[in-house]
Amino acid sequence: MNLKNLVRRLTQGDMGSYGTRWRKSLWLVFLFTLSQLILAIWAHIYAIEWADRSAAYKELFSVARYLLPRFMGWGMLFSLLYSLPRSAVWRRLIGVCFTILLVGAFAYEAFLIRMYHVLYDESVADIMLSTNSREGAEYLRSLWGSWDFQVVLLSVLGVGVLTVGVAYLLRFLEPYWKRWTRLSFGVGLLLMVMGVGTLEYWGYVQYTSRYTVSTVRSSSIERMLWSTKFALLAADEVAFAQLHMKETFEHINLSVEHPTFTEPIHIVLILGESTTTRYMHSYGYPLETTPRLDSLERAGEVIRFSDVVSPASSTILSNTRSLTYYTMEEGSKPWYEYPTLIGALQKAGYYTAWVTAQDAMGIHSMVRTFGLAADTLLGTPGTIPEQVSDYYGLDLPERVDGQLLPLLLHLKDVPAGRGKRGLFEVLHLMGCHESYRERYPKTFNRFKPEDIGTRQGSEERKYIAEYLNAVYYNDYVVAEIMNRYKEEPVLLFYFADHGEVVYNDPKRPDFKGRSNQRVGVSVPFYVYMSPSLRTAYPELWQQMQAAKDYPYETDLFTHTLTGLLGIKTKYSQPRYELFSPQYDTKRPRSIFHMGRGAMPLEE
Repeated sequence: MNLKNLVRRLTQGDMGSYGTRWRKSLWLVFLFTLSQLILAIWAHIYAIEWADRSAAYKELFSVARYLLPRFMGWGMLFSLLYSLPRSAVWRRLIGVCFTILLVGAFAYEAFLIRMYHVLYDESVADIMLSTNSREGAEYLRSLWGSWDFQVVLLSVLGVGVLTVGVAYLLRFLEPYWKRWTRLSFGVGLLLMVMGVGTLEYWGYVQYTSRYTVSTVRSSSIERMLWSTKFALLAADEVAFAQLHMKETFEHINLSVEHPTFTEPIHIVLILGESTTTRYMHSYGYPLETTPRLDSLERAGEVIRFSDVVSPASSTILSNTRSLTYYTMEEGSKPWYEYPTLIGALQKAGYYTAWVTAQDAMGIHSMVRTFGLAADTLLGTPGTIPEQVSDYYGLDLPERVDGQLLPLLLHLKDVPAGRGKRGLFEVLHLMGCHESYRERYPKTFNRFKPEDIGTRQGSEERKYIAEYLNAVYYNDYVVAEIMNRYKEEPVLLFYFADHGEVVYNDPKRPDFKGRSNQRVGVSVPFYVYMSPSLRTAYPELWQQMQAAKDYPYETDLFTHTLTGLLGIKTKYSQPRYELFSPQYDTKRPRSIFHMGRGAMPLEE
């Protein structure tokens, strides 16, 4: 239809054949408006904490009054575009595309609200950009059959059934109100201009002002468009900062004063994944999921720290705090303006290596964020950038953390003339990352659903058993790494980037996934010193043992390790250093909540 014919038909009372198509297309207005209003209501119920319920109802009414005409305006835009083609084939194709878009956006945000009590925002976009296809597929498979998945599925089906009913009514009643077509179309155009115009204008203003786009007074379209643009803008800034980070931090005044170790030493950080203390026997769980770490602790070869939490419940948000001088006290400042742990140790004279079992794919993968800055980068098959292309179109081999064992480095592997103070090596595990049954070989399938208490259903017991087996295998890998370094001067740390809730949150017994509550961020933290190092530095070993019950948050790890090594920068603060006599045991711990920023640690 050309513009001249469209204008001519708009002057007709019923707008001719276009009017007929438009009247029948208004089911799109209903679909968008209903789905977005449900999200707004759910957000007020689940995502916002209210001290006064009457205030919640008042605010919800205000938001609904503000958003209703704007949602109808967005729906009008979809309806207008859908009804333009004369061809029924084109209309069906456009209708399918719009339905997938609108229902998909509704289902995704409904899932976010049900699972994490947030709507889509920049932090969610960051996590999505850091997730690769393999992780995403495993996660989606794990959701099948869960209660939250069923609620979202039923909600989508309910919205779909109601939309089909409205579409049928529009076709049935269409002859009775076509005389009002031109008036209703004009009102719809005004709503479209107001709805699309105002929401996009304020989204653009907030984006250009670097404010977070309002997650309640907006639609899924604004949230996904502007929050994703926020995340991509931040990703560009991170990439630029990383490109110049080494050059910039070369000018930082860094010194090594009174180093603890007088000879070159090998420092190992085992960076775990999604491992919670709540299912570890060493931390009180009744089943023996950690026999090797238990044995090492009884023998006095490792120190287990009893009260440690991660600063966030996702990898990117946690590790960008743990592996830089950035702490939770820094507020809204970007983490990449602070020196990284790898950068500080390189400048202090350590040779650095990153050895990974996790994929490099994803804008914010840990390999891209930190690993590429190391002097040496190694990984299991298909995990590092130059290897990924070799596996396109192929099934990646089974990936378990034991594959890292042959890749372990030693002081003798440091190139001549490099690393005068020693070697710093990060071993990034897959740990207990979902899907749990993919994390361990079949020979470690020790725990069965019948080993779990009867409080959970059969499906829940199955998932718990798989998680226990992942913890059991993780115990083997961590202990085996320690064993392979026992003849060398090694100082080793092990902690997980964040925890995991697997049907063990008393407040949400049907929940499995990430949580910002204490149950979701409690992580294991161990220190190991090889026998020769313990013999050479007994006072240090005693100093570490004295701190094993201090409350600690892993956003201070960079401060802790560099302080222990005598590395001083303008960011150094003894009160952040776990093994310093000045360590602040009263420091309030806060956790990064998606959509709300730093919040006090909740039990």
